[in-house]
Amino acid sequence: MVDDTSKQAFVHAAGAGGAWAAVLTYGRHRREVQGGEPGAPADRMALTAVVAGLECLTRPTVVEVRVHSDYVRGGGEGGLWDRLRAATRQHEVSWAWSGDYPELTVAQDLVRAAEEPVAAAEEPTPPAQEQADAQEPDEAGTSLEDFVEALGEHVANDPDAPDPAELVELAEEMVEDEHRAVVAIGRREITFEQIGAVAVPPEIAAQARTGWRVLLSAALVEGNWYLLDVAAG
Repeated sequence: MVDDTSKQAFVHAAGAGGAWAAVLTYGRHRREVQGGEPGAPADRMALTAVVAGLECLTRPTVVEVRVHSDYVRGGGEGGLWDRLRAATRQHEVSWAWSGDYPELTVAQDLVRAAEEPVAAAEEPTPPAQEQADAQEPDEAGTSLEDFVEALGEHVANDPDAPDPAELVELAEEMVEDEHRAVVAIGRREITFEQIGAVAVPPEIAAQARTGWRVLLSAALVEGNWYLLDVAAG
């Protein structure tokens, strides 16, 4: 393990019932990712936070994962555990199971802030309100197809995006027509598994949901991922 912490990444992961968050730091760089799964137990959310944080690292990295969860320490089989093992194989990972870290407190605060709307969504809805809701569009989310359509239009028509042909020519790494799940959502970015963050407008990020699988092509140029094409997974 390196002694110079400016050359080491840290993943601070936290989860509670229905919500998770991770704060990543690398030298002076800092990034927050979060998501949720209504009804999911705290253990699963803590594991999801760790996996999502590690999957944000697009290159082999010396990283310390800081998480207060005996469940994550225990290990398991299938699903998220397979993703965790795949992510840890790509990096030099150490673990901190206890400790008082400011960034971990931030992650826990993000989780607590996300818990309230999740809990509210799980409260029983009066029959009269159910009828009213059925007549109104869902303002909180869209379908996968709607999201992919909006993302596809952005990819095809973004005037600030580099020329796709140049991206392909300069690409350090390519993903072509592969299914990748959304693992984290920021205000202006979406993180896909085994790729990393892709910059998008806030209105498109707001439509995304973790777990959605998207058929995509992408190019890595100068450390940044760019989408070339997307379709529903």
